[in-house]
Amino acid sequence: MRSHSILLLLTAVLVTSLGCFGSCTTLITDKNVHSPQKTLDQRQYVPFQALQHAKIEGLDESTTSLQDSELAIPVGPNSRRKNRRDITTDLDYRCGEKYGRCPSGTCCSSAGYCGTTKAHCRSPDCRIDFGNCDAHKTPKGPPTREILRPHEGTVPYGPQQIRSCAVPGTVALTFDDGPTRYTGDLLDLLDKYEAPATFFITGINNGKGAIDDPSLPWASLIERMLLSGHQVASHTWSHEDLSKVSPSQRIDQMLKNEVALRNIMGSFPTYMRPPYSSCEPGSGCREDLGRMGYHITLYDVDTDDYKNDSPNLIQRSKDIFDQALSSANPISHSWLIIAHDAHEQTVHNLTEHMLQTMARLGYRPVTVGECLRDPRENWYRKDTSWPGHKKKGPKKEFPPQVSIDGTCGKNFTCLGSSFGLCCGSLNVCGNSSNHCGSGCQKNSGYCAVGAPPNGDAWDPNLLSKSGRSEADSDFRAAASTAAVTSLLLALAVALLM
Repeated sequence: MRSHSILLLLTAVLVTSLGCFGSCTTLITDKNVHSPQKTLDQRQYVPFQALQHAKIEGLDESTTSLQDSELAIPVGPNSRRKNRRDITTDLDYRCGEKYGRCPSGTCCSSAGYCGTTKAHCRSPDCRIDFGNCDAHKTPKGPPTREILRPHEGTVPYGPQQIRSCAVPGTVALTFDDGPTRYTGDLLDLLDKYEAPATFFITGINNGKGAIDDPSLPWASLIERMLLSGHQVASHTWSHEDLSKVSPSQRIDQMLKNEVALRNIMGSFPTYMRPPYSSCEPGSGCREDLGRMGYHITLYDVDTDDYKNDSPNLIQRSKDIFDQALSSANPISHSWLIIAHDAHEQTVHNLTEHMLQTMARLGYRPVTVGECLRDPRENWYRKDTSWPGHKKKGPKKEFPPQVSIDGTCGKNFTCLGSSFGLCCGSLNVCGNSSNHCGSGCQKNSGYCAVGAPPNGDAWDPNLLSKSGRSEADSDFRAAASTAAVTSLLLALAVALLM
């Protein structure tokens, strides 16, 4: 009897192991989390006016259906054609250059699997050519493609790229990829130091949802940027590599972000930074952005903060910044800095160090437009054809008198005061969470909104291109859980016999 129990136990373990690893092998062995390079569209480049009416490639919310012939081909030892209803849970369904597109309503992950989870559908990980990514969503409101785009001012537009500032003694701090869960804290810090900065805004990256979605906090954070004197610039809609997408996809990336920002600000930026700082010669990227009326803004100091987002590593980014500023005299030099408000150590550690170092060495913080001597009216383009353009601005009718002593309430607002933007529950102006959070008086100043759990960019509980794919996600966890459960049941049965 005992030998029979042991035999049963070994059989259960073997079956469990085969059941798990037989279905997990494909995911575990595919650890390439980056999408392979797409072939560039080599068509002749034409003026932007001729490209304005080009059909945008990919799918949007209104055109997501695919023909049966476009279904991804199942592969693996148990391959068979399946119904669309069970495609999202089938680990054998692949997508990409070898396999084609995913079925209607499903997304193609960076590792080449079809599914509907946020890990599959969030951009830029989701492969826009092979599935229905969140990048294919279109902001509400009229398009901006017909707006005239004259090249005003003396700052060069594309195809020329901007790599440095022009005003000695200035440092232009710039932050990419936001807004995120940390952006509110960064704005608090910048207010504390009275330091203007430039935010290169991405519309729908990293699963955060659209920036103009009224149920999410991003629009209010962008409004606060403007109220605090910061510059808002574009970092594309979903952070695709503009050197690798087609011309129509490239234009789509810019137009969608324009509409979303217009819905918040009443205008959209003339300054942009290409994701990954990639706008390669020969791709047509620089020429397209120039025709769209954009200043292509790069940098001369890369803090590498995205590589050093831990308490043990962030000193490397501090050293990069310190060495650059210490190498020249503020009487004759200026600096254009790139960092990312998507990273906790950047916001809660690096930025204050940069501000203190600037002050110690005799530099002053400015926006990109200011460091290039570009008047503020040139930073944005108005959309006068949009019905809401006359109504945009703060959503509330604020009291006409600005606080003169730091108090606020029924007759005084904190907006425009030197004491902070928010009116707290104790009728005192300030920028801390005590002022801008719970108890904040919306009719007497700005009030921050907390980031919702389902709309948080760079959520550490989600997997991204930075090092993991859905091969290590819920699919594998579910299979492992099932395997452990089966093993425990087998052990229990064996012990009872």
